[in-house]
Amino acid sequence: MADGDIDVTFFVWGDTHFGYQQGFGPDDLRWRIIQQMNHLEGWPYPEFLGGNVARPDFVVHCGDIVDGGGSGDLEFRYFQYYMQRLRVRRYEVLGNHDRASEIQDYFLDRYGARSYAFACQGVHFVSLNMTYEKHAAGYVEPEDLDFLDRELHGVDERMPVALFVHSRLDRVGNGGDVLRLLRSRRTILVMSAHIHKPAVFELEGIPCVDVGHCRNHPIDAEYGRNFYVVQIRGNALQAVSWRWDLPGWERGDRWADGPATTERFCLRTRF
Repeated sequence: MADGDIDVTFFVWGDTHFGYQQGFGPDDLRWRIIQQMNHLEGWPYPEFLGGNVARPDFVVHCGDIVDGGGSGDLEFRYFQYYMQRLRVRRYEVLGNHDRASEIQDYFLDRYGARSYAFACQGVHFVSLNMTYEKHAAGYVEPEDLDFLDRELHGVDERMPVALFVHSRLDRVGNGGDVLRLLRSRRTILVMSAHIHKPAVFELEGIPCVDVGHCRNHPIDAEYGRNFYVVQIRGNALQAVSWRWDLPGWERGDRWADGPATTERFCLRTRF
């Protein structure tokens, strides 16, 4: 597929921590987030971008699906209950809180491995697993690095590649090894979670986005209540932060530093 034929829209969220302050139905904030995802199609993008949100092709969860502080079986069943309400195909990444056997078994049954890949509309997407025993912010084990190496070299070098991980690669124990592999192909995006705050940055020339959080713990800053809407059309990519607590596009509301604006949290690039 040529770049001109690429047209894919997807949402990325993370750190839902199902089981933490769990509510029922509309009383739970994750219910409200899912309903916003279900109804974002057609909503206008910020004026400086123009256009409207297209029908999403899928939703990616960048890890910490469950809270991991109680019954793994119960938290997993909460997660299952709410995912039945999401109308969009979904993919997931395992986070450092997702250690219970129930979520691990679900992941292996659904994807066949802890790291996996899929293609959509001419873009190759990779979900890369990490462990957290060797390094608090994450470590990519040799078998997962080998998987990434094989996966990247198994696709046409012209095909755009996007990577989903739980922790941002500049904080991961061996993130440099991952970046070295990513540079061998046409990597257009890396998305992560874990820090509970949105951020747009580059690592060795690769555009990166941290999504915010979908939890309401006292340590969670108000300005982290985000998920991202990503559009890749032709050779243009944009990732825009949606504030699920407002709800609306990020405008810098409740940020402490003043100059925060919608554009600060928006990635726009060409590849």
